[in-house]
Amino acid sequence: MMMIKKFFIAFISMVFAILASGCAQLMGVSGTANEEATVTPTVIAMPTQLSVQTRVESQTCEIAQQVTIQTDDKQGDLMAWSPQGDQLAFVQPVNQYSGWYIGDLVIYDLDKKEVVFTSKDKAVFGDLNWAPDGSALAYVELDQGAGIYTVKIAIPKDGNELDIFGDAASTDTFASKKGIISWLSMDDLSVTSICGSDCVRLYQYNYVSRTLNPGDEIRYNENTSLDLVNESNSPDGKWSITLDEKNNSWLSSVAENRISLLLAGTVVNEIKYSNDSRFLALRTNGQVLIYELGCINN
Repeated sequence: MMMIKKFFIAFISMVFAILASGCAQLMGVSGTANEEATVTPTVIAMPTQLSVQTRVESQTCEIAQQVTIQTDDKQGDLMAWSPQGDQLAFVQPVNQYSGWYIGDLVIYDLDKKEVVFTSKDKAVFGDLNWAPDGSALAYVELDQGAGIYTVKIAIPKDGNELDIFGDAASTDTFASKKGIISWLSMDDLSVTSICGSDCVRLYQYNYVSRTLNPGDEIRYNENTSLDLVNESNSPDGKWSITLDEKNNSWLSSVAENRISLLLAGTVVNEIKYSNDSRFLALRTNGQVLIYELGCINN
């Protein structure tokens, strides 16, 4: 009888031990003393999840607001920083208030905080492209009288403008739309012109000899001359722009791992950094906003 009692007590003790172990596992408690506990990660809100009212310290100083044309067409770059990074070219409505598709080419100087150049043409279409040394600026212009596009080069220092197509601007039976690929060097500018149904002609303009030389033909879908280039990241890699579905623009400082709300509830059509990554320009529907990066407004 005594042995049965001892066996019963041992059996009960074993049952309790098993139950205790199972409960510990259900509660997430480890039976090993030196095992680290699992920590649930903290959920961090992404920019798209933040309200536009969220207070985040600014990382910029707004330098200027300028009026620009509006468009829903492919017109290439409608803003372009000079290679030196101290001047911004863009297209401004002729009335300096509001306009669509065409306007004046203007250059805003950040040191002087004023417009230092305005084109003689009143029908600049876009696709702005600076020469490598910053002494000249190529752009597409519409001859409103003839209804034909051409490519011109402005020399801001003396105010002169060169029409590189001249009388040869009509390259098909319609408007002969033009585009700028790039400056290959200070001597050569590569441009395009529509030459017929699904036909785009490549040209090379020699800036020294003032001669325009036709090249190969390509198809419409191969022509990238009027594509808009948006710069999400600064040239030095220290800054990044993110646009969310609420049309908020977020500026990230990559090195400092900081993010701030730059522009709330506003559609941004074009983003351009200066070559030295000191300045940032945003083009919205009708405005150019210019910021200095890495400073705080007083």
